[in-house]
Amino acid sequence: MLKITDIFNRLMGAKSRLSRLETLVLESIAKELDGRMASIWQAQIDAINKIQRLPEGIEVDFYRMNKGKPFFDPALSFPNSSPEIFIAEVHLESQEHQKLSAKIWGVKGFLFSIEYDCSPVYFEELTGMDPQVDLKITCTLKADLAASV
Repeated sequence: MLKITDIFNRLMGAKSRLSRLETLVLESIAKELDGRMASIWQAQIDAINKIQRLPEGIEVDFYRMNKGKPFFDPALSFPNSSPEIFIAEVHLESQEHQKLSAKIWGVKGFLFSIEYDCSPVYFEELTGMDPQVDLKITCTLKADLAASV
């Protein structure tokens, strides 16, 4: 049975928008990419129209849907189109020394998921504070997205 909040979120499209934390994680990767790969990265993010979050937000999956099915537009694909690719690892640390690690994965040349090492709820709340809280964010690329496979 759907809760009222679930119905409201679906009507308002909240399930298909990136959270502030997800945006920070994905932007930290964009900063590490060169011009062409950064452009493809942003185009893929802009094309996301369905986001599936597992309980507690421990994993977030991104889809580009067309007619109810996942769509892999070849014009948006990275040259590295491995069946599964470990794109990057991002580490976040709060001023209180709370830590969160995220692994970002791709499928067939497309950004697909963020997997956190623990529930990101604390960091989701931090990113929504006013004034904004400073977070130490480090990103390590794990794959060459420009490499043809």
